[in-house]
Amino acid sequence: MSHPVDPPAPTFENLIAHNTAQLERHKRRRVFQMFTDGTLDDPQKRETFFACLQVFARHFQTILFTRQAHCADQRYGALFLRHLREEIGHDDILAKDRGRSDEVWDPVLEGATAWFISRMTILDNIEKLAIVHLVLEASGAYMGAISKAPMRRLGSADYFSLHDEVDDSHVTLAIEPIRRQPPETIARVMVMMEQAWRMLDTYVERVAVLVEGAGRPSVSPPEPT
Repeated sequence: MSHPVDPPAPTFENLIAHNTAQLERHKRRRVFQMFTDGTLDDPQKRETFFACLQVFARHFQTILFTRQAHCADQRYGALFLRHLREEIGHDDILAKDRGRSDEVWDPVLEGATAWFISRMTILDNIEKLAIVHLVLEASGAYMGAISKAPMRRLGSADYFSLHDEVDDSHVTLAIEPIRRQPPETIARVMVMMEQAWRMLDTYVERVAVLVEGAGRPSVSPPEPT
C-alpha cells in the first residue's frame, strides 16, 4: 500500500519566487495606474490621495518604532535600528511636500495599518523582517519608481524621490537573514508574507476607491453618538 508523499519543504528560492509573483500582481492595482493616467492631475483627487498616503506614512513610523521596541535580539536589533534611523521623519517630508498634514480617516485604512503594527508585537524577528522589507518596502520601491516623474511635474517630488532612492536598498536588508533560515521557518514566513500582501492590497484598493470618489472620506474620526 502506497503512502501519500509529503510535498517538498519550501526553499529560500521558492519564497523569493512567490514574493516576486505577489509583487507583480500588486503592481497591477488601480492605485498605481493613477500616477500615469492623469487621475492625479485633478487637484481634489490628488489631495485625497495624499491624505490617504499620509495615513500610511505616519503608521509606518509606528510600525518601525514598535518593531524596535519588541526586539531583544541584537542580531536583528542593529539591522532594525539602521532601518529606523533611515526612515525617521519621512511622514514629515510628505507633509512638507503637500504643505499640510491632514489625513483621510477611514475604517479600512485604519484597520489595515493597525494590522501591520500588531504584527510587530506578536511575530518573531524573521517574520517582522520579511513583512517590512519584502512586502512594504518592495511596494514602496515600486511606487517611488513610477511616481517620481509625475510627482515632480505636480510639485510634490521630495517624498517620492526619496522612496525611489532608498526603498530598493531597504528590500535587500532582508535577503541574507532569510536565506539562512531552515525550511520550516521559510514555510512559516511565506504564510505571513501572503497575509501581509493581502492586507496591503486591501489598503491600496481602498485608496483607489476613495480617490475616485466612491467612498466618503473625512479628515477626522466621526464624533461619538
